[in-house]
Amino acid sequence: MRKLMIVAMALLFSTTAFKSNGNPVKSVGNLAESARNSALFAAQQVQTDTLKTDAKDPVCGMKVKKGATLTHTHDKTTYGFCSKSCKKSFVSNPDKYLKK
Repeated sequence: MRKLMIVAMALLFSTTAFKSNGNPVKSVGNLAESARNSALFAAQQVQTDTLKTDAKDPVCGMKVKKGATLTHTHDKTTYGFCSKSCKKSFVSNPDKYLKK
């Protein structure tokens, strides 16, 4: 929760910069976008379930054993992943991997 609050504060302070005359101006979006992505990913990492049966990683096709905790639930289906990078790829665009 603390990490999420820190990311939210970073997002709040990074989206607006002030000129010397006091007029707010939008800052360059890289820091704000990074903070938003971090907050989104942190929120997604909180969701953890264990895989009930052996499965196949929807991103790379590797076998994932029953009991794995690197999971994500999408449309009421829990998917297991072999690595954090496969999970991150799936979470960012699940439809891309479910159309295979």
